[in-house]
Amino acid sequence: MLTLISFVIGSIVGSFYNVCIYRLPNDLDVVSKSSFCTSCKYKIPFYLNIPIISYILNFGKCKNCKNKISISYLIVEVLTASLFVYAYMLYGISFNGLAFIIFYSGLLIIFFTDLKYYLILDKITIPLSIVGLVFTFFNFNPFDVDILSSLLGGAVGYLVIYIIRFLFFKIRKVEGMGLGDAKLFLMIGIWLGIKSIYLILASSALVGAVVGSLIIYFYKKDKDFQIPYGCFIVIASALYPYLGSLFYNLI
Repeated sequence: MLTLISFVIGSIVGSFYNVCIYRLPNDLDVVSKSSFCTSCKYKIPFYLNIPIISYILNFGKCKNCKNKISISYLIVEVLTASLFVYAYMLYGISFNGLAFIIFYSGLLIIFFTDLKYYLILDKITIPLSIVGLVFTFFNFNPFDVDILSSLLGGAVGYLVIYIIRFLFFKIRKVEGMGLGDAKLFLMIGIWLGIKSIYLILASSALVGAVVGSLIIYFYKKDKDFQIPYGCFIVIASALYPYLGSLFYNLI
């Protein structure tokens, strides 16, 4: 029963994350304004706004204008519901479980804002960095990171990206990375510790380069086209707690 409740609560929270993903990059209110179709601005009544179920019953279309609704809305709700269930299975009802949900929720929102708008918002990374420090200080970090590793991870993560960005600009005279990437690494370093930075940086850069090269080759894009690098950082960060220790044991 508690597992089912976790799934339902998670899907509802996921629906709110969809609101954040669309509205925060567009400087819209995420609390008081009712849900609406982004195509026709139709205000969606509560009985047509049931997480997961409404999307499926309406075949991924707006009830009013019949325009397609991005499948990312369904994906976010399902992933968030699954996250809540997984956190409950791992930690039960605890501060560690809450911290786990907060961290992965932040990664989820950042992934889709970067994918859709090429934006990694300070409204997400800075508060999550502060929250991560608080949880770590009180020993509720779900990834067994101590406060020293957290502080070093945040500082090194930010500085490494800032220096890379600075050098790239000096050499190429164009912005290669935004400060949003640096602040994302600040957040990741605080939550996952100093050891995570090198592996996440290397793996995300490698995968990003491979994917970018494939897109250039198959879709004939210009070599200077922009890719949402934050998405690769998010994926590497999400996998690090499960694959990071395995990598370090192998070496």
